[in-house]
Amino acid sequence: MNIAIALVLGLLIGWLIEWVIDWFYWRRPRDEKNDVPASTPVMTQKVRYKTAPAHADDLKKIKGIGPVIAKRLNTAGIYTYEQLADLTLDEFEEALGDLLQRFINERAILRHARELAEQKARGELK
Repeated sequence: MNIAIALVLGLLIGWLIEWVIDWFYWRRPRDEKNDVPASTPVMTQKVRYKTAPAHADDLKKIKGIGPVIAKRLNTAGIYTYEQLADLTLDEFEEALGDLLQRFINERAILRHARELAEQKARGELK
């Protein structure tokens, strides 16, 4: 096989692999299903605090959340694992704004928050 043909074929295969990775991992496909039409606003009763409550959790214990992300979540009124666990992906994106680009897998962060909230509810976590 000619070197030029091998080079072009390698570039095309590399481009295809990069496109597949981009499509499945970076574009964050949504699995959330709603019975409500998209045009209908959904009213939520989620608790948001204006100042830190006495029972605020250390959000930095969640893998992937550091001081900057924790501060941004606190600014959005999210101080506990339960609040973070109750967020949808869209609400999580809204709370973090431009900082969301740092995350590879937001679902893992929300899943870890749910695990910590369950441990806290069972009394295993302070």
